[in-house]
Order: sequence, then C-alpha cells, then structure tokens
Amino acid sequence: MMKQYHFHKTKYGEELLIDLIRLESLEPYLLEDPTHRLDYYDVTLILDGEGTFSIDDNTQPVERGRIFFSAPGQVRSWQYDHIPKGYALIFEEEFLCAFFNDSQFVKKLSCFNSNGASVALEPASAEFGQLIQLMESIRKEMDDYQTGGQHILRALLYQALMLLNRICLAQHPLLAPKPGNRYVDAFIQLVNIHYPDNRSVDYYAGQLHITPGHLNDLVKKHTGTSAKQHISHRTMLEAKRLLMYTSMTIDEIAAHLNYASTNYFVRAFSKNTDTTPLRFRKKEIREK
Repeated sequence: MMKQYHFHKTKYGEELLIDLIRLESLEPYLLEDPTHRLDYYDVTLILDGEGTFSIDDNTQPVERGRIFFSAPGQVRSWQYDHIPKGYALIFEEEFLCAFFNDSQFVKKLSCFNSNGASVALEPASAEFGQLIQLMESIRKEMDDYQTGGQHILRALLYQALMLLNRICLAQHPLLAPKPGNRYVDAFIQLVNIHYPDNRSVDYYAGQLHITPGHLNDLVKKHTGTSAKQHISHRTMLEAKRLLMYTSMTIDEIAAHLNYASTNYFVRAFSKNTDTTPLRFRKKEIREK
C-alpha cells in the first residue's frame, strides 16, 4: 500500500491543527514517496517550478501561479526534475469546523467540494499577490507562535480559504454549492468511512434511522444520482486509485474492497467504467 502522511499535531508544543511548509523542505519525503495520501487538507501554491502534479486521475502542469487542492484520502503524485518552490498550507477540518460549529464548513468550499475530482486554479496576478501575502502572514505567525496564536491563524486561514473559494467559483461556476440536506450530508460522510465493508443502501438508511426509499429519494434529489450509485461510485474511485498508484494485483484489490470474488469485482468495475480493471490500469500507465 502507498504511504499515508498524518498531521503532526504537537509540532509547536501544544496541539495546533494548521501548518505552513515550504515545498523545498519536503524534497526528502517526495523523493522517498512521490505518490502518497494525506489524512488532512492541503492547499499547494506554486511560486516556481516545472513538472506535473497529479491528484487522483487529474494531472496538471506545475508552474508559477498555479494552486492545487487535495482532501484527505486523495492520492497525490509529483513528477519533476527539480523540487518546485512554493507553499503547502495544511490543516485539519476540526481547526475551522469546531470554531464555526459547522461540521460541513470545509466540505462546502467549492475547491474541496468537487465530487471526488480535483480542481486547479490560476488566479489573476493581483489575487495571487494577495494569497502570497496571506501565506507570508501565516508563516510569520507560525515562526513567532505563542499560546493564543491559533485564533490569529484561524482568521488568516479563513481569509485565505474565502479568497480561494471566490476565485474557484469565478473559474468553475458549476462547483457552486447546492442547498444541502442533513441526511444526505450524513450519508456521504458514512459512505466515505464504510464503503469497503457496507455497500447496502439498507445499512446506511438504518444508520440514519430513515427508510431506504426515503434515503434514495433524498440522495437523488440533492445529488442527481441514486444512493446505490453513490456508494458504487465511491467504491470505484478507490479501485481506480489502487489500480493507478499501487502494484496491488486485481485479486488483492478485490479482497481489499471486500468483494466476494475477483470475478464479481471485475463485473462491477466494468459495469461502472465500461472497461476492465486490467485495461484501465494499462491505459493509465501508457498515458503517464
């Protein structure tokens, strides 16, 4: 399995769920594990560099002025000759959500709310300059960190995310959030946790204490797909990640995702993607 990095919560002595890292300092880790996952949110701002950066199946060029976003669990892969220069602004969801008493605050941001896909932004020069200034303010606050500074850092992070969200909506208007529903939000969260073990709509309806039919109607109304389709799409997303970025065999992936047999997994994958797992893997390898 690929490397997964966890947030260093006590790096500054007390628990702090935000950090700002210069990309250049990450070179030893990227040389060892250019393909990896994070269990926290990341905003990567490029000041200089070349190469490519892939998040799941979306590969983008690395060059000055580009900004990338990754959510927990997404697969990231760097390809470059020389380490790019820039910032990685990382944080855990709790850092903002607990303060705003809104468990969906970060997920509602358009740059992190793209149905499993990943967006890349290219702000205008003035906006990019604003973001650099915010990054430098966060860096200074981190360098001089003292107890109570988390409130200033939270305000700076909020300002940066709101500016990024405005830019994202201007460049990707279709990502504008739609009115939510507490059952649908909870269903999506549960699926993200339990999809390898539970792919039954009845299970999730039971967890939410509503009928399967009502859950399906709500999910269809708010997302455009049925509850069963959403569970299947989430499972196939993980299958694609494992096919693209690991050397696990088809049998191992089927077992990892708790399919009754490899044949059953292959049929499910083919039904959802119009290709077999092996053909999908070969195609992705050729295109990388």
